[in-house]
Amino acid sequence: MELKQYLLFVWRWAWLIILFAVIGAGAGFVFSQRQSPQYVASTMLMVNQNQGNTRPPTFDELRGRERYSLTVRQLLLVRPVLERAAATVGNITASQLLARASIVDVGKTELFLLTIQDTDRQRAIALADAIVTSFQALERELLDAEFAEHSILIVVDPAYAEPQPVGPNYTRNIILSMVIGILIAIAIGFLYDYFNTRINDEDDLDRRGGGRPLLTIGTIKGDTPAAQLITLSNPAALAAESYRTFRLYLDTLDAAKRPQVMAVISAAPGEGRSLTAANLAVALAQTGRRVVLVDADLRQSTLHTFFNLPHQSGLTNLLRMTARPLESFLQVTPQPNLHVLTAGIVNRLPAQLLGSPQLEKVLATLRQSADVVIIDTAPLFPFADTTLLLRAVDTTLLVVRANRTNEEALRRTFDLLHQTKVSCLGVVLNGVKRRWRWPAMKVRSAQPAAPITPAQPGQIAGEAGD
Repeated sequence: MELKQYLLFVWRWAWLIILFAVIGAGAGFVFSQRQSPQYVASTMLMVNQNQGNTRPPTFDELRGRERYSLTVRQLLLVRPVLERAAATVGNITASQLLARASIVDVGKTELFLLTIQDTDRQRAIALADAIVTSFQALERELLDAEFAEHSILIVVDPAYAEPQPVGPNYTRNIILSMVIGILIAIAIGFLYDYFNTRINDEDDLDRRGGGRPLLTIGTIKGDTPAAQLITLSNPAALAAESYRTFRLYLDTLDAAKRPQVMAVISAAPGEGRSLTAANLAVALAQTGRRVVLVDADLRQSTLHTFFNLPHQSGLTNLLRMTARPLESFLQVTPQPNLHVLTAGIVNRLPAQLLGSPQLEKVLATLRQSADVVIIDTAPLFPFADTTLLLRAVDTTLLVVRANRTNEEALRRTFDLLHQTKVSCLGVVLNGVKRRWRWPAMKVRSAQPAAPITPAQPGQIAGEAGD
């Protein structure tokens, strides 16, 4: 994964990372509040090995004194000493005292610190003093020096503890809890992205093999299909402007390669295929082009509802080789230059109708009557209706719905286009929830894309965008 993808991941889940960081900081603060304050008492000690000897020590004697000093330090924390000290202070065991005690060297000197940590300041001081006193009482037995006149352990600085506690460490606990919270949030985001294969936005579409979308449409509100025909009911809306960019794209294509018959397809129902076909047809008709919108979804036709048209007769009549001319089935709409060929009443299997040779004759006649023919189709899966129709069109336009279409459906669609050797003009991603984007990571809006040619499935997916 590239650095950009990592940054996009972090930005996409920034809200969750911040939320868990705040929760972690709060948990760290509460945890610190519930901890008892900790005080550290320390006493500075030194091992006296001269015992009245004023002669300078030799090198071997210095090495022996060093080992002897280390031995004394270890004996300070042996069980007999700790048991005696614990009994002196009370309410503590030798094991507990050992866990609270430590010995630290003081630079490159013969001095060392005995430190005790406890929740009570005076108790910490008393425990440090008790350990020194207990060692001195047991010193002759521990060191096998029963005739020694003085203690070998010298107290350089008596035990002392600062009035302010050294713990709990609020800063450390809060930072550590925040880091743990951030890691948990990242893990949740990673697992969600890994197991959730639905396409959420343009970056998701690109990452999952669909390339950059040709058009990106936000959520269109409306209680009825007619209200959702935004290019006609509210031409100034942002979504309507998005549909109009498609006509600009067609103008950039070479006239000889410009498709005339386009099928609007989708992998499954409910992805906005009919909505896209209707709005694109209106947007193209608004440029003065002669547009015919065909409802070839013979299983669940809906195009007539966008224009409030009757649908008792239409494409099915033409496919059954009726004697009436095609023009008599084309219905006018409120938008000039736009006619609709509704589906009609289906009394046979849709696959039989769309697979008949009559389909190509109907489309040939439509080519003569219109500059652009847009066909609304049935879902590609699991029916064969649309697959049979694709052999008679110039190109396709794939509709993907955010938070609904998944990666598997997208790949199956591209595989099918590859197998049938049908090109795809691009991907229309609709239902995208608009959100503010970090300027540094802003992805450019959909640009006119080169048509997807049926080469290899991976190549098909990769060329769907810019």
